[in-house]
Amino acid sequence: MLSSCSDYLDTVPGDQYDDNAVWSSPDLVESFVYKIYLGVPYPYQWYMSASLVDEAVPIQNDGVTTRVLTSTMTPDDQGAFVNNWATCMENWWWKSVYTNIRSCNLFLSKIDGVEFTDEAKKQQLIGEVHFLRAYFYYLLMAQYGGVPLIDKVINIGDNYNIPRNTFEETVQFIVDDLDAAVADNKLNSQADKTRATVGAAYALKSRVLLYAASDLYHSNGSWAGTYAHPELIGYVTDNRKALYEGAKAAAEKVMALNYDLYKGYSDAAVNFRQLFLQMQSAEQIFITQYDKQNFPYYATDWVAWVCGTPSYGGFALNQVTANLADAFENADGTTFAFDEQKGNPYAGRDPRFYASILYNGASWYINSWGTLTPTTIDITSTDSNKGNTTGYYISKFISPSENNYYYGSRQPQPYIQIRFAEVLLNYAEACLGLKDEASARSAINRIRERAGMPDVPDTETGSTLLARYRNERRVELAWEGHRFFDVRRWMIAPEAYVPAKGVKVATGGYEEFTFENRAWNNSHYLIPISRTEMQKNTSLIQNPIYN
Repeated sequence: MLSSCSDYLDTVPGDQYDDNAVWSSPDLVESFVYKIYLGVPYPYQWYMSASLVDEAVPIQNDGVTTRVLTSTMTPDDQGAFVNNWATCMENWWWKSVYTNIRSCNLFLSKIDGVEFTDEAKKQQLIGEVHFLRAYFYYLLMAQYGGVPLIDKVINIGDNYNIPRNTFEETVQFIVDDLDAAVADNKLNSQADKTRATVGAAYALKSRVLLYAASDLYHSNGSWAGTYAHPELIGYVTDNRKALYEGAKAAAEKVMALNYDLYKGYSDAAVNFRQLFLQMQSAEQIFITQYDKQNFPYYATDWVAWVCGTPSYGGFALNQVTANLADAFENADGTTFAFDEQKGNPYAGRDPRFYASILYNGASWYINSWGTLTPTTIDITSTDSNKGNTTGYYISKFISPSENNYYYGSRQPQPYIQIRFAEVLLNYAEACLGLKDEASARSAINRIRERAGMPDVPDTETGSTLLARYRNERRVELAWEGHRFFDVRRWMIAPEAYVPAKGVKVATGGYEEFTFENRAWNNSHYLIPISRTEMQKNTSLIQNPIYN
């Protein structure tokens, strides 16, 4: 009896494996890699990153968002950028990212000793993990600048005092990992867009090099006061042209592959809405699949619940700012001017406006015990959200065909981490940096043509064309996680952290009002490293201006 008990207690549970078992089984090794993918950020949380910048407002505002929006983050309180109840910026957090990097390093330290009958599969997994490690270091670079570059497994008892590498070294490490991912055709047979592919590797490379070429990292630390370590927060050498060339070349690699802008519907507004509801399309480059089996709370219903209108049954916790709504042009390509058009501001706008935003009088559906009833949004009554509203709600990402988003059946939905439109925009920005305005304009116009918008005229050049490009990126990629970092790398954050506006019905039309005050401090161009991490690793140097 005692022997039987001992045998039972020594049995490994069916869902757990010891280290030796994992690294002796190709199947378990691949499962290990699957788990690393779970570290890729999921955007639809209680607060979205859009509510940390001028795209949206968080209706249940608290320290998670307020610290960021008022530029009052400190090493002791990083708001959304440290583990928080709302899981805002989840998987971007320093500790979470380094945990995922450790998993990549563990894989790379063990994989040579694993025997595969299919060598191509082994090389593919190696390529995938190089991509993932690059992706995780990109998350850190975008937030902090130069960070400690760890390419081996750190164990208990090892030296934790690892200094930050320079910003230049950090960018190069990411680029080297992405080059390693595609070297020797490792990813050539990989077509599953939920995993690393050749296209995903080059697309991420274009993003990283574009970031690296941006104003913030070539400002000689002008925003950082007397900071003694400019090499941690940008380049101290003049290589900006080479970075733009690298970003352009990487984008061209993607543009030569089998990707295209989604054009499944003739109506431009319907087409843009449907782009984000497709299980697969030629525009997708890197996606994460969410369904109710693998992610019990995360699918289309989650974003509808958190961001949907009250009439739909949502909480509207992330509401659109009038600042963003006003950025959508008129349908003829002219700049929208609220004061001149406030009598009827929703007529004749960019089709993406109608696909992305619900406004007073917009057609939508009311959810009545699982039945969808056509209605129009009325911000003065049925959609007042108890008066706590900007007057605009998100419709992008939300399927109007779901009639019971929380308690009933759910629609699986991929989240597009990287799509072809972003690559075209990256290419355009790199071309602008290289003074190739014709190529930049051509790429921008490809996106505008799909959106049902007129071409940018050839007469727009210089700073006018750059402003047009930045606005195009703003409306095309709204709420897709880019704006927070775009306003920082372009050093236009003082323009973005102005009061967030809403709109309300007024006599003879509408009027805008200040919904929420915001403030900017130059320290917030980068995120502060937490006091806890600074105490654990005494070799770390804090980012500028933070005490």
